[in-house]
Amino acid sequence: MSCRKKHIPFIKLSRRRRRALVISLKNKIRCNATEFGGLFTSHQVLNESKTIQWVDFYFVGSDKSILWNACIITAKQAFRDEVSHLAYMKLDAMMTKEEKEAELKLDFIPFDYSKSGKILTYKQIKKEEKRYEKFGGLTYYEQWEKFESEIARNEPPTIYESFRIDRSYVYGIGLEIVIDVDSIDQSVIEDAISRFQIIGETDWKSPNKIPLK
Repeated sequence: MSCRKKHIPFIKLSRRRRRALVISLKNKIRCNATEFGGLFTSHQVLNESKTIQWVDFYFVGSDKSILWNACIITAKQAFRDEVSHLAYMKLDAMMTKEEKEAELKLDFIPFDYSKSGKILTYKQIKKEEKRYEKFGGLTYYEQWEKFESEIARNEPPTIYESFRIDRSYVYGIGLEIVIDVDSIDQSVIEDAISRFQIIGETDWKSPNKIPLK
């Protein structure tokens, strides 16, 4: 019998336990109101002097036993992420098992020792990148970038504004938000929370695709 503690999804916890977590989150939101405005809290810093493409944040649901563990991402970043994913899948299909293992393998050597000679830390060895004949002499990562450029130019994925719920999260219910803005700040997050509440805190996808390249 395994002694490993099971990770129970938040939604399967007792209502009493979920309410306790919601109350705890409310207190955190209240404590961080000066920084985030009082509707949500986050582990990230919303610095208006730089462009922010994604933010993880937490807010309370309309149900007193629900809290949302959310990630909001700009449409431009969602586009880049999807292009990178499609390029990776295309590249992965062209690699043998041995080639994949070689690319992912990391080698380390001792870096720092104690006075008694015990190894304290290691450092990673920078290995020479292999060039593949099937990629026209390009390395693994150079071919990945080439595929990204080709997909973005010739087969760009379609991105929509959306709210997507994931009930498998251990802390809160997961919520992935795609928003068509240049950068994310407090007002963008507050507007997204408001829109999510207006539609009844459910999945949603805009019928209009976002023109991106």
